[in-house]
Amino acid sequence: MKKFTVLLKNILIAIFIGFALQSTIAQTIITSEQNNTGLQLLQSSDLQLQFFNKIGSVQAEFINIENIDYARLIVAGYTKSTVFGDPEVPVRRKLIEIPHGATPEIKIINYDVKEYKLAEYGIDNQLIPLQLPVPKCGDSPEYICNAAIYQFDSFINQELITIDILGIMRGTRIARLNISPIFYNPVKNSLRVYENLEFEIIFEGADLALTQAQKEKYYSPYFSGMLSMLENYSKPSSRENFTAYPIKYVIVSDRMFEDQLQPFIEWKTKKGFTVVEAYTDVIGTTKPEIKTYLQGLYDAGSPQDPAPSFVLFVGDVAQIPTYENGNGETDRLYFEYTGDLFPEIFYGRFSANNAAQLQPYIDKTLQYEQYTMPDPSFLEEVVMIAGMDGGFGASHGNGQINYGTINYFNADHDIFSHTYLYPNSGSNAAQIRQNISDGVAFANYTAHCSPSGWADPSFTTSHISSLQNQDKYGLLIGNCCQSSEYAGTCFGEEILRAEDKGAVGYIGGSNSTYWDEDYWFGVGYGAVSENPPPYEQTGLGNYDRSFHDHGEPFEDWFTTMDQLVYAGNFAVSEAGSSLQTYYWDIYNLMGDPSLMIYYGVPDVMPITHDDELLIGQTTLSVDAVPYAYISITLDNIIQGVALADQNGHADIELEEILNPGILDIVATAQNYQPYMATIEIIPDGVYARFTADDIDVCTGNTVIFSDQSFGSNTSWEWTFEGGIPGTYIGETPPPVVYETAGSFDVTLTVSDGVDMDTETKTDYITVFENVFADFDADI
Repeated sequence: MKKFTVLLKNILIAIFIGFALQSTIAQTIITSEQNNTGLQLLQSSDLQLQFFNKIGSVQAEFINIENIDYARLIVAGYTKSTVFGDPEVPVRRKLIEIPHGATPEIKIINYDVKEYKLAEYGIDNQLIPLQLPVPKCGDSPEYICNAAIYQFDSFINQELITIDILGIMRGTRIARLNISPIFYNPVKNSLRVYENLEFEIIFEGADLALTQAQKEKYYSPYFSGMLSMLENYSKPSSRENFTAYPIKYVIVSDRMFEDQLQPFIEWKTKKGFTVVEAYTDVIGTTKPEIKTYLQGLYDAGSPQDPAPSFVLFVGDVAQIPTYENGNGETDRLYFEYTGDLFPEIFYGRFSANNAAQLQPYIDKTLQYEQYTMPDPSFLEEVVMIAGMDGGFGASHGNGQINYGTINYFNADHDIFSHTYLYPNSGSNAAQIRQNISDGVAFANYTAHCSPSGWADPSFTTSHISSLQNQDKYGLLIGNCCQSSEYAGTCFGEEILRAEDKGAVGYIGGSNSTYWDEDYWFGVGYGAVSENPPPYEQTGLGNYDRSFHDHGEPFEDWFTTMDQLVYAGNFAVSEAGSSLQTYYWDIYNLMGDPSLMIYYGVPDVMPITHDDELLIGQTTLSVDAVPYAYISITLDNIIQGVALADQNGHADIELEEILNPGILDIVATAQNYQPYMATIEIIPDGVYARFTADDIDVCTGNTVIFSDQSFGSNTSWEWTFEGGIPGTYIGETPPPVVYETAGSFDVTLTVSDGVDMDTETKTDYITVFENVFADFDADI
């Protein structure tokens, strides 16, 4: 270990003037590492990780709270410490994977230590005490300060590196790495900074066989992106084999919706989902009964019969009750099976008490997924709103919205953003409602709410009936309080229940949301600023996860609506927020959890495949776009699925089909129009087939028969029971007359001179007696 030194050189002081939250950016301290802030994974194996951390520059801003002037330290890519009332210092955090059975042990390899006396750089104020999270509704928490700690003339005791084990998701064990390289002496107002920090993590007692088995058992391509955010995540070794099995999609519903759901179920099946219908009159109506059923499906998962990836609840709380665990009403606990905060399945609700409330959910979802809207140009527009709040509207509201519009919702992505920043947003409520009424792909509001909707600028349930956006439905996110609560009728429910208007999905909270946490939900963990840091200096929030323009591999892509909820909540967890479990509980989705949102008008999917398959053929080659999900069905029964590779190629293994028929092929991929076509199953060689222009006729009428046989046929022999003529030799028989009532067989035998095949259709033609009316009329 290097010798401790006190070094004040290589410190550059720069003065900036800015105001946000009664704060002023005052100083920038550039350490000997200069601007090279970063955490690098040097080595990664199943049993050991090695990291190198550089802190780079440290900014200080002045803050006044309770009429006391304080300083706050800001480092790019860092969030806050976690002891409320103690001096707030920056902490770098990163989510990692740890093997099952392992106890992580930390070994410090090397570092440089340097001290900085803040007063010498114009920072005379002590560091601000860490305050409790501030809600967006209700009273702000009381000021908190551990006065005794501020009298402590030493560097406050803290651990340089810690690891918090968070839980398990889909068989993968997740932990949070915390690096605290800045120590603070409140009396001397000085910093001790650990620079060039190199360390390793050793996984003692790791059960690698169990780790691999759990990943394989619960693998889902839709969860792969979730888990790939872990710094050292390793995919299951047999991952490629798993993509040949259909995604499992479970619908839990009241029986009264069964018939109404069938078109939705048929479409999901055609898309390649194995749909499990679970009606509460069979599985039970109570929370324990429903959870036991769902957990049974999950625990029974295998690579050949996968655990569910999605669950859709159909019904309001009267049909499917919610949990209440002190954080607010939640559905999360239906899907959490390992005693932690992470749900194992994506979930959403079609919240309806009757058929009239349910039908708009179905109609909007089918139109959107099948891409049958008359004019898709609305998909090129979004609405981004930082609502009214004198304390946080600029820093948190504008900061979140600016990050989204600077990085994604802009002309570079062929998207036009109707952007409303604080404070001008407050006077534009009518225009915002008009934008949504005109139709947008996406809208995000951050500020104050109530169960009835967005507060200021106002967009509430009373305005929904006036919307005119028929066939123009998008996803709305409300980073605000209670707009998607379960107990009563809320904004999230009503904007989905609205017929021929409203939205196709709504993400919101069932209870109060908080300023810091909502910022992280959208932007990713890191320092909060009206002028947000660049992509490289934040964690990844739901904006980043929706777009893939920073070289992210497919495994990192988040494509569905409920994945965006998970993306935001993972950012809150990575930030180390004390409200992480609360956030996983309250944020929910009204809508189909598997629906992929279009950001911009999607391209037509280029795809090639054979238009015909021979009977018994068990492989179909398809070339489409990278990572397209391709499904083959026959009579709404899945015959084979595949996830295309990085080149767009897929060899789909099919069930053996022994008779001619028509296959449906559906291919879907984010930001591409769905592809839907048919493939005919034909015999290899001679195969007799025929049709008739009418099979129900009256006596004296004729029927025209058409040969539909396969093969290089040279002879045709027809037999028409009850018909005139009764037989015919040749490809095209003359019209056949039926003089006698009854049901009659028709037979066709074809031959190519070597092979022969016969088709008989029993009672194919039904002949009815003519009925004549005989009457006299007086004129």
